[in-house]
Amino acid sequence: MEPAALDRVRETNPTLPVVALVDDPTQPVAAHPLVDSIATDPDGVETQVEWLSTRTDADPVRTSPSSAPSRIERLGSGATRLATVRDVDTAYRTTVAVADEVFPEYDVVIGVSEDGWIEPVAVSADVALDECQRVRAGRGSAGTVIERGEPIVTPRRGDESNGHHITVPVDDDTVLQISTDDPGGFADEDGRLVELLASHLEETLDRIRTDDELRAERDRLLALFENVPDPAVAYDDIDGEPRFRRVNSAFEETFGYDPESIVGESIDEYMVPDEVESRSEAEELNAKLRRGENVRREVTRETADGERHFILHVIPIHLDAENVSGYAIYTDVTARREREATLRRQNERLEQFSSIVSHDLRNPLSVAEGYVDLARETSDLDHLERVDEALTRMDRLVEDLLSLAREGEVVGDIESVSLDSLAREAWASVDTSDARLLVEDDVELDANPTRARELLENLFRNSVEHGRSRDGDAVSRDDENSAEFSNHSTSSRTKSDDSVEHGSTSSRAEPGDSVEHGRSRDSDTVSRDDEHSAEGSNHTTAAESDAVLTVRVGGTTLRDGDTEGFYVEDDGHGLPEDADRIFETGFTTDEDGTGLGLAIVERIAEAHGWTIRATTGEDGGARFEFGTG
Repeated sequence: MEPAALDRVRETNPTLPVVALVDDPTQPVAAHPLVDSIATDPDGVETQVEWLSTRTDADPVRTSPSSAPSRIERLGSGATRLATVRDVDTAYRTTVAVADEVFPEYDVVIGVSEDGWIEPVAVSADVALDECQRVRAGRGSAGTVIERGEPIVTPRRGDESNGHHITVPVDDDTVLQISTDDPGGFADEDGRLVELLASHLEETLDRIRTDDELRAERDRLLALFENVPDPAVAYDDIDGEPRFRRVNSAFEETFGYDPESIVGESIDEYMVPDEVESRSEAEELNAKLRRGENVRREVTRETADGERHFILHVIPIHLDAENVSGYAIYTDVTARREREATLRRQNERLEQFSSIVSHDLRNPLSVAEGYVDLARETSDLDHLERVDEALTRMDRLVEDLLSLAREGEVVGDIESVSLDSLAREAWASVDTSDARLLVEDDVELDANPTRARELLENLFRNSVEHGRSRDGDAVSRDDENSAEFSNHSTSSRTKSDDSVEHGSTSSRAEPGDSVEHGRSRDSDTVSRDDEHSAEGSNHTTAAESDAVLTVRVGGTTLRDGDTEGFYVEDDGHGLPEDADRIFETGFTTDEDGTGLGLAIVERIAEAHGWTIRATTGEDGGARFEFGTG
């Protein structure tokens, strides 16, 4: 603003207070006699106007509109300008500018002690800074004032005829000095005004240094907040609900929310799962935080990858007091929880293995030892056949245990495989006697071929054993009540003349088996097209066809209508009464069963990420449905 413009303002309203908005408090307009106050930002203008208005009501800024401001008025205006300063260098220059207004006939210099020297840092407009000499600390008037901390008046250049200096301390390291060439020295009020100006500068420097420390501390906290490796949230409690004020980069990466879009939004609405228990827990935590209590608890929260488990540590700003703000840090412990769950499963499996080994292996071992002793005593080698049976059972039990242990691992390489091909290969490796396989339709599965085939083998053995009577004959639905019931678990185990080993990955047949292993696909499996065209096949009569166990395999859509998968279904006896236990390791209703077959099936399915469900089929047999995605 030009001085002429200020003059026109005064002509319009001589008593109107004037506030100048400036970028630099040392600009000439800031020191203009007609300017009552300055501001360096728009918000400051309003503050200064309110201050001047209040002052004008009680004590006019100028008692005489036509007169220039008094020195005390200029000093008061200068103090207002210092209140807007934000850095030390500007504070020095603004103080000198104010001093030039209050003491226009004197020279002004500000000196700062540094490294044993007092360096001039700001001087009057008509004095060159490089003409001012620095002095050693402890020497001269400036050095003396810094040492004593008291103002002094001294002759200029050691001779009163050259004038005088007034030097006053500002703080421990800074002095303010005014100088005059007048041998008569200073007026009485000059010393008081210089000390008052020095006190305003001291207050300004203290404020700036405090602000700098606060900013530095804030920057350190922000850097710590941003660089914390765990997701962190700064929150404000508004209307009894925590809301986002700031989040760090780890939070954005973990939870997937844009920081700017969630500021002011409810934390609970974005992060807490929509469950009654989780919502109730969140309300309890919020109440604790408002009371000023620290919170450390394991919680479940919604993230970009679904629900995950965290250790939530929330720190309110004020402990043991009512709070409206604080910080929350989320440490992801999902992997740890999964490792703990895996370890629990492994321990449970070890306990199961221990039980099976200690009980199921001991029985056939005792039988074998007994018959060996009997053979020795009687020299009857027929007893060794029973020994062979016992050893065979032990061998297959060990094979099942090894298979079950292997299914607890990952499935290995995955590839696209045909359900039809897997089913036929698995069927060919199992002693199925006169049972038949019907592949109703083919689907492609993403699976490990070896493991998937093993899954089908165990299901086929289960179906064949379940559809057989104890003498090895096939059982139809009409006579199933007259047959000895066999547990629909791969835990059932046949004796030496049974037609199949139940619940084992072995394809080894017992003596008396009625099926030829390795038969061609044409002789033991049928498709939907040739299901009814059994002429010339092994199933030549209706009666025989009714007595033959049929195992069906095909693709399906599960009950939810969205999940695709496949099924294996037979027309045998169906599920046992306690069907909810059929996947338990060691569960069997057959005294000779291992109780491992369906447990193996479940483990293989879980390792592939599939779901498994056992239900009753259309013909009353057992149906196993697998959801593959």
